Amino acid sequence: MKKTLIFFFTTLLCFNVILKSQTLQDSSANSNVENAQYLKEDLTKLLQKNIKYPIEALKNKIQGDVILSINIDKNGNMNSLNIISSPSEILSSSSLASFNHVENEWSPCKVNGNPVSKNYLIVFRYKFYLNTQPPEYKKRAEKFVKKQKYEKALKYYNNAITENQFNYELFESRSKLNKILGDTEGAKNDSQQSDRLKNKIISLVDIAAIGQTRVEKRVIY
Repeated sequence: MKKTLIFFFTTLLCFNVILKSQTLQDSSANSNVENAQYLKEDLTKLLQKNIKYPIEALKNKIQGDVILSINIDKNGNMNSLNIISSPSEILSSSSLASFNHVENEWSPCKVNGNPVSKNYLIVFRYKFYLNTQPPEYKKRAEKFVKKQKYEKALKYYNNAITENQFNYELFESRSKLNKILGDTEGAKNDSQQSDRLKNKIISLVDIAAIGQTRVEKRVIY
């Protein structure tokens, strides 16, 4: 009897999840404003410890930003947790599960030393990269700044901000660069946007899944 070789090729996805963060709760744009703070521990590190990129989301190539809103009243009580926007229920559930570990222990926002109620945003950024690495726009921009190649640096900062519109440091850096290039209006706008982000976003968590495809070959006789 003649034997027949049958080859099966299966594409497998292997993901490695990288977490990056930016805690903004200590920042304030105005010297007379003291933002609310989470008292138990570093808020973003707490969220990081309890976040996972859902397998189902990876399988379905779902990514995007989940934005939560909370209110910290003048007595330091957290309330009014809402989902402002999300690309899917899967990512919403993952973000809420992480935030469920946050206890109701806060110091309130203070303006001129007086406690006030204030709304804040928490941003979870889910991104996946298949057979590639996350872009290093910021690092490349900084290298060109050191070389005084400001026009090239500006292009990379533009790309970085397009990729991440919530990072106040990017706007702050581009503001300084625009000032060097003589774009006074652009520098002013970026500085104002940086201040708005520092005062509005209390925590920013990046969940990046880096995936590789490989072909598995099986032989059946």
